[in-house]
Amino acid sequence: MLTRIEYLASFWSVLPGLPCPTNPCQEDSCKGGSLCVSLNDTFFCLCPEGQYYNSSTCSKGKIFPGTITFKTSNVEDLEDENSVAYQKLHFEITEFFKKAFNNSDYGQTVIVKISLRTSSARSELRAGDKDIDVEVVNIFKETTELNETTVSNAITKAIEDNADVFTGYTEQDRCDYYGCEKKDQDNCASGLLCQCKSGLVRPNPQIPMCVALSPTCDDTCNAENKQQCLVRSNRSADCVCLPGYREDSHGACQPCAFGYSGVGCKDNFQLILTIVGTIAGIVILGVVTAFIFSIRLKIKGKNVEEQNLVENEFQNLRLQEMTGFSNLGADGSIFPKVIKLNLSEDSQPQSLYTDQASTPPPEY
Repeated sequence: MLTRIEYLASFWSVLPGLPCPTNPCQEDSCKGGSLCVSLNDTFFCLCPEGQYYNSSTCSKGKIFPGTITFKTSNVEDLEDENSVAYQKLHFEITEFFKKAFNNSDYGQTVIVKISLRTSSARSELRAGDKDIDVEVVNIFKETTELNETTVSNAITKAIEDNADVFTGYTEQDRCDYYGCEKKDQDNCASGLLCQCKSGLVRPNPQIPMCVALSPTCDDTCNAENKQQCLVRSNRSADCVCLPGYREDSHGACQPCAFGYSGVGCKDNFQLILTIVGTIAGIVILGVVTAFIFSIRLKIKGKNVEEQNLVENEFQNLRLQEMTGFSNLGADGSIFPKVIKLNLSEDSQPQSLYTDQASTPPPEY
């Protein structure tokens, strides 16, 4: 399914006379500068905008754009031109308009866009049926005497005869379709001559359509000024500051305050990270300080005990030098000597004060 811009792009991207690369289009399927558009198992020939295909040539015509509402129970694959569902819809739409006009001036009907309508009266529809809006362009001979009113009346009458499939039709102003300023004198009869609306341009003088170019910003909107051009979904362009900068009261982009970043300096993640990191650092520093302090206390206690032992030993040595007496301990050593006595099991310790009377006198 081709949108209006895709329809134009697809045509001008292929040289006239060359068939589409996919089947069922074959060599010379479409002639006269037309483009072969393949469906599921058939094809149709598409001429440049404002022209219709007749036998083997493209002829300039008069267009009547509008939207017809189509009722169907199968909405799947309608966006795929090569699907069976799209081919069936394409056939029913084109046959409907052929019968509706039944006029020698009628040239061709081109489907521009298909969209699903959200119905507010589902109960009035048959089970499973859905409304599909099909934007079409009916093309007649350039010399036709038909106008918007006669064309619309013919379509309305045909809808009444096929109310089970078609439910309504809305005509579209030709100037709006081309994107031109409305001129009362000719109603944009020639799209190539009409003046484009404000904000629209004609990219090719051979194409009557006026299209909107990609929005742009001033030349001053650049990285040197810490700015970038932001194109929004509504096709508007705004010059905004680069991420990490914020616009001041004078319109200049200044670096974000400490701890802020992102577009418009709205991201405070760095500030939160800094605060959390500072608190964590203080806690860790406190734990490390307490650990070091406890270790130093243990070391200090051990040093005091060793110092006391050394002082006591020096005092003993000094006492020995002065008085000849010393504290229990070995000479020249700061540690007491342990004397071990080896006594046999049968031996008994002798008293230092034994009874001299019990000692036999020496013999002469």
